[in-house]
Amino acid sequence: MTQPNVVLIMADQLRADHLGFGGNTVVRTPNLDSIAERGARFDRAYVANPVCMPNRSSLLTSRVPSAHGTRYNGIALDPDANTFVRALRDEGYRTMLVGKAHFQNIGHQPEFAAKMTADQPPKPGEDRRREDGWDKWEDIERHRAGWVEMPADYYGFSHTELAIDHSDYCGGHYEHWLWEQGFDLGRRGLEHARDTATDWGQIYQPDMPAEVYPTAWVGARSAALITEAAQAGEPFFLQCSFPDPHHPFTPPGDYYSMYDPADIELPATFHDPHETSMPRMRALLRRRGEQVGGEMAPFSPSEEQYREAAAKEYGAISFIDDAVGKVLAALADNDLMENTIVIITSDHGDMFGDHGMMLKLGMHYEGCVRVPLVIAGPGIEASASESFASSLDVGPTVLDLAGVEGYRGMQGASLRGVLADPGATVRQAVYIEEDQMFDACRAGRPLQIRTAITDRGRISVFHGLADGELYDHVADPLELENRWHDADHTQFKVEMLTQLMQSQLDHTDTTLRPTAMA
Repeated sequence: MTQPNVVLIMADQLRADHLGFGGNTVVRTPNLDSIAERGARFDRAYVANPVCMPNRSSLLTSRVPSAHGTRYNGIALDPDANTFVRALRDEGYRTMLVGKAHFQNIGHQPEFAAKMTADQPPKPGEDRRREDGWDKWEDIERHRAGWVEMPADYYGFSHTELAIDHSDYCGGHYEHWLWEQGFDLGRRGLEHARDTATDWGQIYQPDMPAEVYPTAWVGARSAALITEAAQAGEPFFLQCSFPDPHHPFTPPGDYYSMYDPADIELPATFHDPHETSMPRMRALLRRRGEQVGGEMAPFSPSEEQYREAAAKEYGAISFIDDAVGKVLAALADNDLMENTIVIITSDHGDMFGDHGMMLKLGMHYEGCVRVPLVIAGPGIEASASESFASSLDVGPTVLDLAGVEGYRGMQGASLRGVLADPGATVRQAVYIEEDQMFDACRAGRPLQIRTAITDRGRISVFHGLADGELYDHVADPLELENRWHDADHTQFKVEMLTQLMQSQLDHTDTTLRPTAMA
């Protein structure tokens, strides 16, 4: 049997329900919906970590962050790590990535990281002795200084073209292309915006035509690489990775006004009073409309801010959908549709108004931790599954479908059995980790959260705090009543804590093999 090609379509900070096939009745995503209509849709797919670098590394390695080492943004993934892409490459696949990788540091705020970790000096032997620059392949200033020729094996990718960061100010190989198109690189950012929507600086119309925006570039370059691979006659894996719709919400041209904020309803939990929530949530709620702590910090938006952000994000998503249409056209034009697996997913979600909050960080509500996951291709029937799935499962599933053997240390499971039987399941719970370098919850230590989600509910334990989160999804599917301190739910809490401990044990690293008994 001919080995199938694989196209992984990945968006950044895209919620599962901000797509047509995810149940959204406002946003229009006909191309993505067409993939879902002929493929297997996983309605309970979750991240291994709800932050960019850790979960992108988890998807690539099929290992949780505590195992692969990229615990939070700012720690570059070990370049020697086993990845499912490297396994494909070793079996003759042409492996390509276009767009956002984020396996290494973009280069933002090194002074902030130094300040946050000043009381954690490295111990002897902790810092890896590698050639200088090993962790600078995605540094935006390095790319700005000149063209960067990527390694022939970048975490398994033999061809890599980067769009680094977000919005109209993306750098990397994309920025060099943008300059070649004659675009004035000084016209980017909020200060050059054609329009701003609210008092929140994360919403604006860039002074950039849609045809040269990063989304268009990722779609066009992905289509071109598909054609090159088809002409070479080699099986290929392509990660088509869009920097959008991550904030700032800046769709260009007509995409900016494609949706009317007035048509967007508030989420059912927008006015959650957070009477039983973690204290941090109530603190954010008291400053509704104010983003304090920087552009990446979560906050409680006003109704106007939420609606404007959603309208612009929907425009960005429709732009992605149009770019995906070009990728699908390239597959069709090269007669590859019948032998290509197409996967849709995201690195994490966004609160986006749920529980009156915006963005992410230290919040394991559904909006942040649940992501779209669709697998379509030869031999895969159209279906919708309620089986739990994880970002960890993408790699094992791809290898299984490609007939390539996995490697020791993979912590995900192949979903091939669920593709054949939507009623099947590969796990009883999903396990989620989140670490940060700073103390977001005033625990007296850097943030650490461990979460387990089962059919019955969700539990989240915060290191250093007596408070936690316990939600009964049977009685409270919207997670409005935190039962952590509720005596009537003691047995439920014990059961969920036991499941969390079992999940942690299931995801303990076992890659180091003994050479003797002692």
